[in-house]
Amino acid sequence: MKEQAQINRKNPTAFLFVVDQSLSMGYIMPAVNKPKAKHVSDVINRTILNLIDLCNKADGVRDYFYVGIIGYNGRGVKNALFDEQDKDILNSISQVADNVKKIEHIVEKVDNGLGEIVEKHIEFPVWMEPDADGETPMCEAFELAKNTLDEWCKNNPNSYPPTLIHITDGDSTDGNPEEIAEDIKKLCTLYGNALIFNLHVSSFDANTIEYPFSDNNITDEYAKMLFKMSSVFPENLIGKANDRGYRVVNNSRGFIFNADAVDVVNFLEIGTLPTNPFKRR
Repeated sequence: MKEQAQINRKNPTAFLFVVDQSLSMGYIMPAVNKPKAKHVSDVINRTILNLIDLCNKADGVRDYFYVGIIGYNGRGVKNALFDEQDKDILNSISQVADNVKKIEHIVEKVDNGLGEIVEKHIEFPVWMEPDADGETPMCEAFELAKNTLDEWCKNNPNSYPPTLIHITDGDSTDGNPEEIAEDIKKLCTLYGNALIFNLHVSSFDANTIEYPFSDNNITDEYAKMLFKMSSVFPENLIGKANDRGYRVVNNSRGFIFNADAVDVVNFLEIGTLPTNPFKRR
């Protein structure tokens, strides 16, 4: 990949979230005492808010990024960012900022600067709402993602390649998506190939596999599949991941299996960091 690829308004990059919303995503994550679907949607909403903040300048929200969410469950595959299904899957960050679905009023515990933890009432914008129903049509979701990113790459040939962040908790019920994932990883701009990161979330206290560089020690066949579907971790994000306590080395894959609530937050924060010179023009 060319070192001088730059993210700016003329040549933005894209983040596409592909989210399992099957029935099992309604199971509780004990650490946060809420369903996986709710925790994932909260983290994605906060991630979108952080991306907007990165792009917010005196003249408004500048379109350094395009963002989209594909949700999939027993009712099919949908645009989970906009209720209008005729809307594009990927939309400029300024369009996303202008289309908040609702505002939630929440209470967070924060340090008041004096070493005391106090409650703070804040307004929290919601773009994605939790959903958990039916089966897991992963292949259909990845097919839509492939078509979406193919079109985006063709329309943005000089941009930093897009990143697909897939979040799931179970096996695909409509076939093996590995071949489709390989097709996605072959999509490219002039500066490299599309990236796929896979995050498997767990309701249980299970052994976690974090950013492995080989599948030699992975015994679960489903985990092996997600490993193969994942891209090699970008070299210039290795330090960012290691700063958060992960052991990431050359050839590590963008993949966590049996992620807990904290892993979900870290995974999305790392996956949406600008991975190259970020020129805010």
